[in-house]
Amino acid sequence: METIDLRKQMKELWSPPVGKVTLVTIPAMLYLVVEGVGNPNTSKAFQEAIQALYTAAYTMKFGAKAAGVADWKITPLEALWWSTSGRDLSDADFSVTTPGEMAWEALLMQPSIVTAEMLERARTEAARKKKDIPALAKVRLETWAEGLCVQTMYVGPYAGERATIEMMHTWMAANGYRSRGRHHELYLSDPNRTAPEKLKTILRIPVEKLKG
Repeated sequence: METIDLRKQMKELWSPPVGKVTLVTIPAMLYLVVEGVGNPNTSKAFQEAIQALYTAAYTMKFGAKAAGVADWKITPLEALWWSTSGRDLSDADFSVTTPGEMAWEALLMQPSIVTAEMLERARTEAARKKKDIPALAKVRLETWAEGLCVQTMYVGPYAGERATIEMMHTWMAANGYRSRGRHHELYLSDPNRTAPEKLKTILRIPVEKLKG
């Protein structure tokens, strides 16, 4: 059985250069999603969302493999961030908004083989095993086309992203683009196993070309 590897299939989306802004177009993809509000460092909600996403993802993966349907590699965690006021985050908004004022969506990209029925079976399986996963009921499956974006690879602690985000917006202004969506991060490193200064995070911002 061939193993589906979305990162390998779409390598250009997962391997931007460090400190250099590039343009990419993200096609319509399937995601597991949990939405919430608050500080990811101090509240339980974000950690519970991560637990629920990975429980659903691995339960579906192992079930599909055991049934001889398909096998795939689990992709890294992603998250969208925006202000609780409803505004999309510009460079200035992002730098002054405190984590407690942030709204977020935690995401895991899925292969097209995944279905809503598989997700429901994963919930049932977790319940059967009496696993305590509070956010599992909040996991939803949705298709999302992010479209044209700028992105770069950031290496370092999450708290140090501001200068790189501002660099991205400077590039956008100089090249005739403006942001049109939510700040997007893709976490390539495990913070529990990686020193803060070595964490790799893709920073991505949806954009549109200015007219004139």
